[in-house]
Amino acid sequence: MKLRLFTGLISATFIASASLAQDTSVHTETVTEKTYTVTIETSGTLVNASEQTLAFKTPGIVSQVMVKEGQPVRQGQTLARLDTEEIEADAEQAQALLKEANRALERLKKLYANKVVPLDQVQTAETNADVAAARLKAARFNLRHATIEAPAKGTVLRKLIEPNEIVNAQRGAFVFAEEGRGWMIRVGLNDRDVIRIREGDKADIRFDAYPAKTVTGRVHEIAAKASPGTGTFEVEIRLEAPGLRLLSGMVARATLHPASEGTQVRIPLTAIIAARGSEAEVFVLDEQNRVRGRSVRIDHFNAAEITILEGLNPGETLITRGATSLVEGQKVIPTTLAGPQ
Repeated sequence: MKLRLFTGLISATFIASASLAQDTSVHTETVTEKTYTVTIETSGTLVNASEQTLAFKTPGIVSQVMVKEGQPVRQGQTLARLDTEEIEADAEQAQALLKEANRALERLKKLYANKVVPLDQVQTAETNADVAAARLKAARFNLRHATIEAPAKGTVLRKLIEPNEIVNAQRGAFVFAEEGRGWMIRVGLNDRDVIRIREGDKADIRFDAYPAKTVTGRVHEIAAKASPGTGTFEVEIRLEAPGLRLLSGMVARATLHPASEGTQVRIPLTAIIAARGSEAEVFVLDEQNRVRGRSVRIDHFNAAEITILEGLNPGETLITRGATSLVEGQKVIPTTLAGPQ
């Protein structure tokens, strides 16, 4: 009985050894770095490229508002006026003070010529006349800017004032956009994305109002400093001939295509023998075609491929199929699988 058991153990050991000694055929591929460009998905607000805020130079009471929101206007067209009674009074007072200063100056010049007054009195009178002239110039400037005119042919995007309203100096009265200057989108990118783009990079723009339309844009400006509130970097994208009726403030979704490319290691999904979170296990072959386990770190993956951050080096032989039945140190026969895996 003991002899038969011993003979059975020898036979089982021999069969197992023979099985391990017999080389197994597996599919392999050489690890390579592949060029890639990953797009950036973001969204932003549509604005006119020439959008600007128009305001009065001086405070006052709004007497007239001549335009409505969305109204097209011509260059030089009057948009609104202040009640100028007080400003005109300032200008008249400044003019009267200038006349008085000039009369005093002329009188002192005659007295100085007759050696009645010293030179310093004449010089003081000259200074007073110059100050009065500057005051009149400022009063006339304020009077002239008590009216807002369209700086160019364009559209009144927003009206921020109403008649009889008291406005402070430089408070916005209208948001104006010059015609023919085009549209742009402002988006915010994090630091990882902003360093990948350059001026001139292409962008595909989509609007909810036109779901079947895609508009082409180009990166025009990239902020060199992050916004304090959001911590993102503002990027300006100019649209190229959209051919659509667009309105300032529309929300746009942009897909940026960085021109700069990088390299990364990508392997077939079938090469993974175990995975947990961002870590995975694969098998590679050494110079004697023996199986060696390798831990790798995953960046991202799709239905067919996995992008590896670290753990594999270009030139190594990776087992892509047949790895699940292998053990560490086992010798195999590598076979390159033709065509897509």
